[in-house]
Amino acid sequence: MKAGLLVLAAAGALQPPRPAWRLSTPLHAAPAPAYVAGACLTGIAWKPVVTRAMDEWYDNDDTKFRRPAWAPPRKWFPPIWRANYFLIGLAASRRAAFGGIPRIAWVHYLLNMCWAPLFFHYRKLKAAVVLNVGLVVTLVAALPSFAEANAGLLLAPYLGWLAFATILSLQIARLNPAGVLESSTGAWRAACDASGVVSWYDFGVRL
Repeated sequence: MKAGLLVLAAAGALQPPRPAWRLSTPLHAAPAPAYVAGACLTGIAWKPVVTRAMDEWYDNDDTKFRRPAWAPPRKWFPPIWRANYFLIGLAASRRAAFGGIPRIAWVHYLLNMCWAPLFFHYRKLKAAVVLNVGLVVTLVAALPSFAEANAGLLLAPYLGWLAFATILSLQIARLNPAGVLESSTGAWRAACDASGVVSWYDFGVRL
């Protein structure tokens, strides 16, 4: 009996080591549409918060909130983000199939998820600028690994948009040094409920 156990132990020791299980392993086989859908979830996760903030202070002429004259109109944001999220998802699928998504890209994703609540819900304009810079830095750091998978150019429009958004966020913080002031928005909210609005992260769906 002991001799048999020793033989089994020796046989097990001679086996080649098994690769460690990784969280990203199942993601390698995921199709591109799954990655695109996952990227889009980033946009719609905070949709109610963003829409309410748009109505109450960001896009409300009754408040004292100031934006630069060159700030894009509200209706531009949905198509811009639709295109960006599509390209982000496609780039992620290529990188995952090539050899897994790097950690810095996951860090960037988490920072991306934090920006909308920080700016729109908590109204931390200056902190949002810092987070914008972090988004640009982490994306630039992740680009070489995506370039290895021939996916770097897919993220170029997103990088350009982030750079522009960082400048816009900085100017907004400068124009509103006291932050976002509270105001009555009952009439504005009623008008929005009656006509419908389109938020930054809305994919063309009327509310």
